Amino acid sequence: MSKSAELYRMATDEHICPFGLKSKDLLEREGYDVNDHLLDFPAFTRQFLTQNSTLPQT
Repeated sequence: MSKSAELYRMATDEHICPFGLKSKDLLEREGYDVNDHLLDFPAFTRQFLTQNSTLPQT
């Protein structure tokens, strides 16, 4: 059974979250299959916040 992880991170044309990149790299180095969800529009970020009562955090 392979290890998998769901990663939600903010990434726009102006900014890519460095902590999200670091998290993705760490998970992959530890052998995880990462399902990377980019929140690349403000509306996606607001929707995530509404559904989870928080923003993605490392």
